[in-house]
Amino acid sequence: MTVKIQKFVPFNIFLWKISSRCNLNCKYCYVYNSVDSLWREQPRFMSEPVVRQTARRMREHCEAHNVPNVSLNFHGGEPLLGGVKYLKEIVAIIDETFAGSGIQLDLGLQSNGLLFTPEIGDFFLERDLSIGISLDGPPEVNDINRVDHRGQPTSAKLEEKLALLTSAPYELIFGGFLSVINTTVDPIAVIEYLLSFNTANIDFLLPLNNHDRRPPAKEIDADATPYADWLIQIFDYWFYRHTNTRIRIFDSIIRLLCGHSSLVEAIGLDPVALIVIETNGSLEAVDTLKTTFEGATKLEYNVGEHDFDTVAKDMAVRSRQLGADALCQKCKECPVVDICGGGYLPHRYSSERGFDNPSVYCADIAKLIRHIHAAVAGELNKQVLETVTV
Repeated sequence: MTVKIQKFVPFNIFLWKISSRCNLNCKYCYVYNSVDSLWREQPRFMSEPVVRQTARRMREHCEAHNVPNVSLNFHGGEPLLGGVKYLKEIVAIIDETFAGSGIQLDLGLQSNGLLFTPEIGDFFLERDLSIGISLDGPPEVNDINRVDHRGQPTSAKLEEKLALLTSAPYELIFGGFLSVINTTVDPIAVIEYLLSFNTANIDFLLPLNNHDRRPPAKEIDADATPYADWLIQIFDYWFYRHTNTRIRIFDSIIRLLCGHSSLVEAIGLDPVALIVIETNGSLEAVDTLKTTFEGATKLEYNVGEHDFDTVAKDMAVRSRQLGADALCQKCKECPVVDICGGGYLPHRYSSERGFDNPSVYCADIAKLIRHIHAAVAGELNKQVLETVTV
């Protein structure tokens, strides 16, 4: 059945891969240690002509569709590999290109943090550029997977950098943590450690596995719920202590339960308005699809020859904007589909059925949603009773 998409959805989130190499060799890395090897064809850094052309294409696209606010995120590899001079050159080109447009740019960078310096911090403060740090928990947890190219732990050096980043004045640019879930470790130890840095945001990510490459702890039983059980412990700790830190997977589920939009691509049915630009200017819809099969991210577009409107009209992009119509039959019939959204696209993959599957984390997500629903409903009922009693 052919589904007709009624509305064109312009991009408002642009993820720039300004470096295609990394100073770490994380065991679970979806770029360098997964099934896709096309990173080897990428130049190490995004060149000045590619930066300039990408910025031009962005402005044209946003002006054509009256997009007033744009999120531009620098990724890699490790985006700090080029140093502060390289970052200043990139941002100067972007600022020059968008001058007079009236478009509000929200600039951010995702890093492993090991190359952070006061010079970089000062520039980020000057330009109001935020930095997020990838960190899985305390050293004994983080060093399980996040190692250097010699297989050595990295947490001791990172803690030195975090002491700098989370102190005045650099605490103003600290955007939060991105943390990959490891169900073999104590979730409370993880959340307490992350919260000890007074972070405003935490993203807990499910490992980038699928039906062909089952997640750890789900290799035998796909209906087991180790990830829900792990996250539920953190949710209860976070929710009942009224923690100020935003945990985006929890916030997104609560927002969706209340009829609002999600904050993350992996939850909910909201149209995805994100596009990825590689260091050579080629374009990808979802870079994490590198975990599914060789070449899964290729769209055959680049910023030199194609504008963003052309890319946005491609079915590989628009299929992420179909809502429930893009999901398998089991998902369409599921009572929590409006909240779950079928789960993250890479998690649905199998070589047998492509992406026409529920998420490999289906049972976990459903259990987590139901737990959060019960907790929120219980808290609301309690508040209503207290109001009536008063």
